[in-house]
Amino acid sequence: MKLPKLLAGLALASMVLAACGTSSAGNTNKGTINIGVDLPESGAEASNGIPTLNGVKYAVQTAGSVEGYTIKVKNLDDAVNGVHDPQKGAQNMQAFVADTSVLGVVGPFNSNVARAEIPISNRAKLAQISPANTNQCLTKNIYIPTTLGAPKDITCKDAGILAPADLRPTGVNNYFRVATTDDLQGPAMADYAYDTLKVTKLGVASDNEVYGKGIADTFSAEFKNKGGTIVKRQDFNTKSTNDFRGFLQSAKGAGATAIYFGGTDSNKGCIVRAQAKGIFAADSPYMGGDGLQTGQCLKDAADNAAGIYAAVAAPNAEQIPESKSIIDGFKKAFPNKDDFGAYSMPAYDCAKILIEAIRKAIKANNGNMPTRDAVRQQVANTKDFTGTLGKTTFDENGDTSLKIISIYQAKGSPVDWSWVTQIDFAKK
Repeated sequence: MKLPKLLAGLALASMVLAACGTSSAGNTNKGTINIGVDLPESGAEASNGIPTLNGVKYAVQTAGSVEGYTIKVKNLDDAVNGVHDPQKGAQNMQAFVADTSVLGVVGPFNSNVARAEIPISNRAKLAQISPANTNQCLTKNIYIPTTLGAPKDITCKDAGILAPADLRPTGVNNYFRVATTDDLQGPAMADYAYDTLKVTKLGVASDNEVYGKGIADTFSAEFKNKGGTIVKRQDFNTKSTNDFRGFLQSAKGAGATAIYFGGTDSNKGCIVRAQAKGIFAADSPYMGGDGLQTGQCLKDAADNAAGIYAAVAAPNAEQIPESKSIIDGFKKAFPNKDDFGAYSMPAYDCAKILIEAIRKAIKANNGNMPTRDAVRQQVANTKDFTGTLGKTTFDENGDTSLKIISIYQAKGSPVDWSWVTQIDFAKK
């Protein structure tokens, strides 16, 4: 049906205005900024990486656009054959550096991967914020301080580990983290073992990686400082070792009533617990750090999972009333039980800090795309950022002002992780 000329003219004008409106709206999108995410996402490591990745995705989802730019997630898996791999992490970081739309990175999860990545991101002045790295030598050159009973401060170089300056070829820090460090995480579990669980003799093992050996060493130093005795200590190549019963039997024979394992579930940390069945009593404590606080650990430990204790180097956001609405929103967006983990909210905070730094850098650049270094500077200037973990400020090393360790226990029927308590070292 033909329209009268007046109506036709009005229709044409409306079409032109609509077209102009669409074009104008399109122009408000100045482009895409990617947040790189490097985590272990496959194999046994998926129980760590995927819930952590979900935290970043939710932060970006709720942020929408920032000063006219669309924010997206570009995530890469650093696991090889199901286990975190420093070389793969380094390759991922090189890919992020090559992509000019990436203005910051959340990750990695594992400290030995961070050690491989930091020199690469540092040369590119690309900010990294980790939700989970805890090895102290990534940010400070004290491996075991005198406060843990050492005759003198033992430096990272004393322990054969690269010091922070060795990881930063530009001399400027680009690496930050919202998790606190193993010189607190290890001692926190040592204090809990001695004071609360009343353990006085135990065996200590590790997966002999940067994180695992480091946390086992700081745990051991504090446990001995408290008056406890380590009757057996062994560091394993967990890639080639499958049977830990000899270590367990030796520790038990020497009087141990508990075991501490420094390492991750992907490095068989909870298979050791499964093999302790029949050697140690069913109610004997089995302790470790955040590398054990996963659903995969409970699966690996099988019917011997109850009685595992794990320290996590961050506050439990579920214990912070102000965070409830964010967590509720997250669980609505990611409804499966395994979607949420101990580092989902730390990763959310990492992404939010990075997004805020990007926003400030854009505004400082008159609305234009900022440089990576401008974003890095804004991250470094983070003061009292209020997130799901509370208020975060980064010090000159990139470490968080929050010095909180959370303690979890595997218990119940079916066995699951339950938050027990937290230790705030900032108040000690």
